[in-house]
Amino acid sequence: MDRMKDDYKDILAFQFDKKNQIAFTTVQSCVYTDHRKPESLDGVWGFTPDVFRSVTRKNLFSASGKDEQGREVPMDLDFSSMEKIQVPGCWNCLDDRYWLYEGEAVYSRTFVYSKEKEGERIILRVGAANYECRIWLNGTLLSRHQGGFTPFYTELTQDLKEINHIVITVNNRREPDQVPSMNYDWFNYGGITRSVELFRLPAVYIKDFTASLVPDGTYGRIELKIKLDAPVQGACCHFKIEELGISREVLTDERGEARCVVQANPQLWDCEHPKLYEVQARCLEDQVKDRVGFREIRCDGKDILLNGRKIYLKGVCCHEESRNRGRIQTDEERLEILNTAKDMGCNILRLTHYPHSERMAVLADQAGMMLWEEIPVYWALDFENPETYSNAENQMRELMFRDKNRASVVIWSVGNENPDIQSRLDFMKGLLETCRNYDPTRLTSAACLVDVNTMCVKDRLAEFVDVVAFNEYYGWYYRDYEGVKVILDNTSIDKPMVITETGAGAKAGHHGGAEELFTEEHQERVYENQIRYTDGRIQGMFPWVLFDFISPIRKHPMQGGKNSKGLVAMDKATRKKAFYVMQEYYRNK
Repeated sequence: MDRMKDDYKDILAFQFDKKNQIAFTTVQSCVYTDHRKPESLDGVWGFTPDVFRSVTRKNLFSASGKDEQGREVPMDLDFSSMEKIQVPGCWNCLDDRYWLYEGEAVYSRTFVYSKEKEGERIILRVGAANYECRIWLNGTLLSRHQGGFTPFYTELTQDLKEINHIVITVNNRREPDQVPSMNYDWFNYGGITRSVELFRLPAVYIKDFTASLVPDGTYGRIELKIKLDAPVQGACCHFKIEELGISREVLTDERGEARCVVQANPQLWDCEHPKLYEVQARCLEDQVKDRVGFREIRCDGKDILLNGRKIYLKGVCCHEESRNRGRIQTDEERLEILNTAKDMGCNILRLTHYPHSERMAVLADQAGMMLWEEIPVYWALDFENPETYSNAENQMRELMFRDKNRASVVIWSVGNENPDIQSRLDFMKGLLETCRNYDPTRLTSAACLVDVNTMCVKDRLAEFVDVVAFNEYYGWYYRDYEGVKVILDNTSIDKPMVITETGAGAKAGHHGGAEELFTEEHQERVYENQIRYTDGRIQGMFPWVLFDFISPIRKHPMQGGKNSKGLVAMDKATRKKAFYVMQEYYRNK
């Protein structure tokens, strides 16, 4: 009987996964890898959906397929004959069978490791995997991470062999305590959606590296910082910006950190002249570099100032979605997005509603496009759950760690359209405090709420953000056009105010009267009236949205599972009439 219980323990156990619930990998494990040489593990991996989580339940990560006498035994999974999938990729796009699949999937491959230097350390970086991800190497569970859009890091050094079997499980099932939670207006693409890479680092390496303009209004002081992965005191760190004639040596403190502020006269980064400088740091046996633009973004009363000059945020919202590969975009596609926005006259993109690929920020640095970046604290979350808050804060910090050296990123957003309840206010205040403590060089915001009873922006969160943002759809969900004028008449806030969403649905090529829903003419009229009633009264506008995108909650026949509010169709080429309304406005603004 006892033997029978052992044989069936995986079937009988409801808490079969408890042993695998190790602590989550967090921002504390992040490693600076920009411009380091990666060894890519992208390409063809084995893949299978695991609806009943049988691989975890039966502990198949280390199963050999042989008994104690070395005889072959039947297995429920043969890693060598799994279906093939491309990494990075979305399993929804692999086969129609998986289009709406939500749950756990198993990825598998082998790779060869050959030591190059004594004492070297091997770090694995997963650019993003949606949503909960675990990594097994040679049968040992090494890492567990939550959050579908930010990178995480795992050290492999102690568990490496010459031939290595890596298994990664990814689970995109929606749960109430997650960030985002159960309900949201985009497609829940599953899979390893960004690159998987190995990095060889010395025994003591540079874990973090920051270069930024000191935000004091002088535009002549640059702060340079590194942090070693160990508290080595007295190590000589050499900072260098050759083009500016900067060369400075600093000793690390007892925490293994080195910092200096140097006088300089850099050409400031802006949208017309996106100047970048190569910044280098060297300490012990490690060296890093980055291409960094120096600029200052701040508020002065109701004005937003870039390098001391008042700017209007000529923006647009954008989701991360390829024409046919889900969330997997090439640099050519990202440049297409930037060029389309620039052609419309934009100077800023709101990357909604989650962190997009870091490549977008790199390309925006080069193109001179400002970015609004945010985490998916979207609609209703479990705001009273401390674990949900820790998850959101970690996603925020991982995003800031990743993009802190990108001049294009000027606003961190901590959420979108959340109910004004006390638990949400405390939740968001905590995130805003995290942003300011970690990064005082950028502005903070969130999409606040409009009180439709008093017709004004009335959200306690507005007191704590730098830029007050709100979403409104007058002319669409509310059919009158003057509502936005009434809101602005009734709102008195001595801070910059921007509209982060506005617009109307339109099926590309569908025409009719200007008051007929889903026609290009109606969308065109909505934008004409938005401009009419807001011009000169706000500090920025972000039409919703640049391109149509897939959203299963959109069931109307004219939408067909897509959010059709794009100014451009999903083909990313067909521009609707409203595009040209915004183009004329922005180009003349």
